[in-house]
Amino acid sequence: MERAERARERGRLEEARETLFRAMRFAEEPEALAEVRSRLGEINLELLHSRHPQAESAWVEIRSGDTLGKIAAREGTTVELLRTSNQIRGDSIRLGQRLKVLREPFLIRVNKENNELVLYLGGRFFKAYQVSTGAGANTPEGEFRITDRIVHPDWWHPETRRRIPYGDPDHRIGTHWLGWNVRGFGIHGTDEPERLGEPVSLGCVRMHNDDVKELHDLVPSGTRVIVE
Repeated sequence: MERAERARERGRLEEARETLFRAMRFAEEPEALAEVRSRLGEINLELLHSRHPQAESAWVEIRSGDTLGKIAAREGTTVELLRTSNQIRGDSIRLGQRLKVLREPFLIRVNKENNELVLYLGGRFFKAYQVSTGAGANTPEGEFRITDRIVHPDWWHPETRRRIPYGDPDHRIGTHWLGWNVRGFGIHGTDEPERLGEPVSLGCVRMHNDDVKELHDLVPSGTRVIVE
């Protein structure tokens, strides 16, 4: 970990990341593994949110008629990630500009036993998040796909079926919604961050609002979600 930190301080982010991947293989105690994974998650984000080259990305030249939305759809990524990876404010791009574009897919794995969501990129660990899952067996198991990516979602009360708009004092699902191809289920924020880590939801996966925003900005529609 010390070698990884020295590499990071020198701007060698891929070297720092690969050093931490090696550290994961040597971490025998759970506390040590958790520390390595936490630092690796930070380095992975720092690398992805920069114009540093990395194995999972490629450089794409902007064509005539391109917009960030068109590029994101064509390349299977998100507009938000295109902005942060290329330090773009707003939507302004120019013909011939080269953008760093993620080419490898994300995968989300949710473990109901330890209430943890792990994000993988190109088959390798990217970052782990503490979540809440459903009480009892309310969260379905299996493989799903993200179909909806919504900022400031409305919420329908499960008993009264009343639509509760974002910002209403009775709104319960936080700032972002990542819906699955199973009606009524998805990943969202929470107004009870103190209960993360517990199986307390009605079936959805709850995250801290900062974490679900981070996840929303990374993963496009179509991303696989495995619940086990």
